[in-house]
Amino acid sequence: MPSGYGSALERRAPAALGSAAAELRAAALELRGLAATASGLLGPVLSLDTPETWSSPWQRRATARVDGWLRALGGGVEAMAARARWYIRAADAFEAAAAVGPTAVGAGGAAGEGGAGDGAGPPGAPHVGLVPRLPEMPPGWDIPDTALLRELATGTGTGTGTGSADPFLAGPLGAGGWQGSRPSPSGDAWAVDVWAGVGPAGRGVDGGAHGGDLGGGGPVSFDPGLLGALAGRLRAAGTAAAGLATAVGRTDETALDTVVAVLGAAAAATGGGLAQALGAAVSASPPGTFRLAGLPTTTDVLRLGAHAVAVGGPDLAAAIERRTAHFVAAEEAVRAGGVLIDPRAWFDDAPPPSLGWIRTAAAGLVALVGTDPGALSAADMREVGRRLAALPPAAREAVVSRLRGQPLQVLTGALARLLRHVAAGSDDELEALAAVPDLLLASAPAAMLTELVRLLPVLEPAPPGTGTPSSDGVDVDEANRADPVVRDGVSTSDVGQGGLGDCYLAAVLIGLARQRPDLLVEGIRENPNGTLTVTFYRDGRPFPVTVTRALPGLPTGDAAGGAGGGGAGGARPVPTMAAFDLAGRPELWAAVYEKAYARLYGGYDAINGGDPGAAATDLTGHPHRAVPPGSVSVAGVASRLAAGDVITVSTRPGVADEPAAGSAAGLVGQHAYTVLAADVAGGRLLLRNPWSSPGEELARWYRWDELRSCLRAVTLTPTS
Repeated sequence: MPSGYGSALERRAPAALGSAAAELRAAALELRGLAATASGLLGPVLSLDTPETWSSPWQRRATARVDGWLRALGGGVEAMAARARWYIRAADAFEAAAAVGPTAVGAGGAAGEGGAGDGAGPPGAPHVGLVPRLPEMPPGWDIPDTALLRELATGTGTGTGTGSADPFLAGPLGAGGWQGSRPSPSGDAWAVDVWAGVGPAGRGVDGGAHGGDLGGGGPVSFDPGLLGALAGRLRAAGTAAAGLATAVGRTDETALDTVVAVLGAAAAATGGGLAQALGAAVSASPPGTFRLAGLPTTTDVLRLGAHAVAVGGPDLAAAIERRTAHFVAAEEAVRAGGVLIDPRAWFDDAPPPSLGWIRTAAAGLVALVGTDPGALSAADMREVGRRLAALPPAAREAVVSRLRGQPLQVLTGALARLLRHVAAGSDDELEALAAVPDLLLASAPAAMLTELVRLLPVLEPAPPGTGTPSSDGVDVDEANRADPVVRDGVSTSDVGQGGLGDCYLAAVLIGLARQRPDLLVEGIRENPNGTLTVTFYRDGRPFPVTVTRALPGLPTGDAAGGAGGGGAGGARPVPTMAAFDLAGRPELWAAVYEKAYARLYGGYDAINGGDPGAAATDLTGHPHRAVPPGSVSVAGVASRLAAGDVITVSTRPGVADEPAAGSAAGLVGQHAYTVLAADVAGGRLLLRNPWSSPGEELARWYRWDELRSCLRAVTLTPTS
């Protein structure tokens, strides 16, 4: 480089540094303002998203989606604050370099975050002194929370705002659809073709939103005026969010361009050239981007919340307006005559029900069912199922309500007869026949449930030790409609094996609660009549099983004082998995999964003993692998846990009767344990016994070299 040209660059470098510092301080101020905008973006929405505006099962799912947006915006606010602080520190470094003077620029002087530079430059740069030396962003600042991504993802695109497409119907809490999820059930579990042969200040606990609180009661209600205003505010929030995302991206891009430009000038002034400037600017890189199902563009941690609101706000507004119209039409149909539609199904995203259509569909089913249970064939029953499944949920409920009396008696009598002989049929025939009782149980008005279970006792799995359905006289308490299925999120401490020998199932539920709690939440859907539908998998395909809220594991008397299941050697206060948490508060999800599994296989006694791998496959749809303990290492276990696998170990018979050394003492024979963690350096595994004691979880570290000989198998099941 000619010496005169180099001298001119040296003279201009301090001025460029000072100008860049001013631009960075302005960018920091702008980004902080945008962060404040993000913090308040959903404020107008939250003020109307209250029980006074609306209340329904779908409202709780939609409200949980809004809460997910809040958390994403909060993460963006934190990232923007960190980025603004980086701008300021970079500006400080530039100003310090400018103050040193032209002759010192590039001499390796002070220019770091709080200390003198060593002249070495950033890792990977040529060993040439370069001032300024930039501070670093916090490690991992641009890595998103994967659990939040799963919650935000819809897997349904942006929606159209017309018809019945509603991305918020697809999961119980708006979850699912993120890459890595299990096969996702559709919004209507019976839409699957089985007939052819699922940050900023948030809300307070009592603020009207349930977040992770799935299930619970109260009648469906809404204020049309307030709900219309809420839809308007959601649209306004979406518009504002789109502008916010653009502004945030532009501000950060401009600031980074400023940094790179001034570093280029400084490097050129010192003879380092552009390569040296780029090496010094390694920390001046944009945030990492990623794709999220449902968003039309890539996003990053700075803009994730804004992008989610920009897409989801208008979609949710359109869904609210469609459902409001449907509610009004359903109310008129009930008032006009002769059908029952549970109010919880009125606020449904479907075409408004026509009373004439309901009457025609019901008359066709009554004619198909006839008057003789013995005359109905399996093909007739598949046709009944096909017709019911084709109806929107509210219309389906109204049609089922018109089957009361003789048609229902004939239909259930034929089902009972056919199900007794279904073992001789094909798997497709079994699925089709088994789906019809589920359709009836999930769709019937709440007032019909007792009659339906009385006519078709197979709908209520036989409680432990009885061999007979509970409708034949065994007293089983029913959970209150207000009892939450999930309280404060899914946790491993929610699972306590009762007196039933289904440790294998409990161990898998604990593993899923640890590895993929979102799969457990999205696998349960509350129906308008209060029943609960659990999605299992047969040959990788969703297989819905519906149960009532009658649960043997509900807290009664002394059992309410802790989780269901005594410690080793202790008496278990409930016969099945606990339907309450460690604090004794009702929380139903584990007991609901167990009851649905019992119904799937023919009663609680039928699941007394089993294979954890088969249970894991039933719950996830993914194949499992059972391997000999001798072929397993702690490092391998750690790797599979990091990949999201559910891992269980099964002990050999007689282990408890054999002398055991060290950490292996106290193991129970022929028992399943969940692997929660692996300590590679220490050669240990953390095992959870699915038994539980009041106020504690039975988790212990075991040395692998002492544990291995006590085991029969290690079972690994991927969750993605």
